[in-house]
Order: sequence, then C-alpha cells, then structure tokens
Amino acid sequence: MATLTERWLRPSRPRTHFPQYELGDASIVGMAQARTDTVARIYHKGHEQAWDGRTTLDELVAKHGGIHFPEDKKRAFGKVASVLLWGELAAWSISADLAVKLEDTPAKMAASSQVFDEARHFYVLRDYLWRAGIEVERLGGWSRRLLVELLETDNLLYKVVGMQLLVESTAVVMFRAIADAKIEPVLTELLYYFERDEARHVGLGVLTLPQVLEGLSDRDALALWWFQTRMQLEMIASGFIINPAFLELGIDPAAMNLQGFRYHNEILRRMKKVRPDRGTEQKSIKGLFKLSRAGQDRLQELFFPSKPPSMWQRTLLGAMAAVAERTDRWLAARAPA
Repeated sequence: MATLTERWLRPSRPRTHFPQYELGDASIVGMAQARTDTVARIYHKGHEQAWDGRTTLDELVAKHGGIHFPEDKKRAFGKVASVLLWGELAAWSISADLAVKLEDTPAKMAASSQVFDEARHFYVLRDYLWRAGIEVERLGGWSRRLLVELLETDNLLYKVVGMQLLVESTAVVMFRAIADAKIEPVLTELLYYFERDEARHVGLGVLTLPQVLEGLSDRDALALWWFQTRMQLEMIASGFIINPAFLELGIDPAAMNLQGFRYHNEILRRMKKVRPDRGTEQKSIKGLFKLSRAGQDRLQELFFPSKPPSMWQRTLLGAMAAVAERTDRWLAARAPA
C-alpha cells in the first residue's frame, strides 16, 4: 500500500479510490486522535468565526458614512489589490481541489472550510473595489505565472506548501501592512477579517505537512526545495513590480519583508513541534525552503539596504528591476485576453 507521502506526491484518481470506506470505520477513531482533533478544529473554528461578507461590508460602510478612498492613492491600491483579488480567486480554486483530493477527513474538512472563506474574500474585495471606484486591474505576469503553477500541479504536497505556507503567509503579511497603514477606514476594519481567516489557512499546512515531509526521499525533498525556490524567485520578481505601489500607499516594503521572514520562521518553529510525541526535530520540515537568520539579514540588506547602497548594489538592483519589469510585461502579454 502506498505511504501517505507517496499518495500526496502522486494522488490517485477518484475512479480508483472513491469512496474511501475506511473513513467510516469506527476503529480508526483512536488513531492519531490528538492530531486529528487539532486539524478538525480548523474547520470548526472556521464556522465559529464565519462572517457574512455582504452584511459586514454594508455595516462598515454605514459606520464610516461611505468609502472615502484618497483619490491620489487609488491607482496604487488598484495594483496591489489586483494581486490580492486574483490571488483569492486562485486560492478558492486550489482549496476546492484540496477538499476533493485530500484523503484525511479532518484535512478535507479544513480545506472545505477554506473554500467558503476564499469565495467570501474574493467577492467582498471585488465589491469593495467597485464601491470605492477603483479599477479591477489585470494580474501582472509574474504573479499570474506563480498562481497558474499552483493551480495546474497535481502534486498535493506542492499545492499545500505553495498555497498554505508561501502564498497564504504572504497574504497575512500584506493584509496586516495595508490595515496598519490606515489608508481608508472601511478597508482597515475589513482586512482584520481577511487576516484572521488567512492565518487559519496557514494552520492547515502547519498541521498536515510534517507527517508527509518526514516520508520524503532525499530526491523528492530536493525537488520540493527547487519548487519553492522557483516560487520565491517569482515572488521576488513580482515584488520589484508591486513595491513602488506600496511606497505610494505609505507602506514600507522593507518592513513588510522583515515581517515575512519572522512569520516564516514562526511557521517552521511550529511545524517542528507539531508532533509532541517526537519532540523538536528537523524531519518534520524536510525539503522546505529555509534560510538562516544570517542569510535572511544578508538578503534584507541586499534588496532593502539600510544605508546608501554602493555603486555595484545600485547597478545590480537596477538591472534586476529592469529585467523583472520586461519579463513581467512579456509574461502578461502571453496571458489570455
């Protein structure tokens, strides 16, 4: 019988495994009860914290006497919002795919809960943009490429790592930064709900991945690391495109990047402790992209220098920005109209 890791790397088709009758066997109740209860709690927590998107938006608009978005910041927010909006649409589809393909009942429940959250995030953010008079823009080339990769892969491990650990954690940081900037009162309060939901979605990856990662061969671990490295490079390229918009909104991309490092470190720390019976160990994060604190500091100083950059650094950053912009336009031009 295939191991859990093998089933995630190469999931079977419904014609060969549906329905999984063993899920109705009462004898499985005592197996991995603590982990099962914790993962299932994501689903139940989602129901407890569920909010009605239409009602919440209407109430916030009434509370603040309408949406008063600064005219001089609408264009910049439109660029940022395009990444958030279409990212929510992708997350909606990806979580629905996970809800179908994950075999573990609690994980299936958690993914199903996320489907409703992402659908709500998409229509509420779109409605907010419409009411604020902000144009719904097309997705940039690099951002679209990253999301399409996650949508198209059949590998459940890549899907969960890419969506729950990378995309969702980035969304948490972005929502928090935009809310803290207090650009517009309705948006500030609305994003509290988004951030809370996204943090819960990260929990699905934290709780389900360690057992799968422990079973990776060295070859599969290296392939996973390379998959994440490609995603990180795509996110860096996308950052060169979107960071000027953040600056226009009064949001510091350097501070946001630091927060992203801290959040990623916290996720890895939680994953190493998710199996209490085994203590803290590295096998539970095998194959995951990680940098030492010194490596994070060097990258931070490279992309966001704390003092006036040297000539070589200015030249390098300028060249990277130019390449990112040109390739972003090229990729966007290849996207469907």
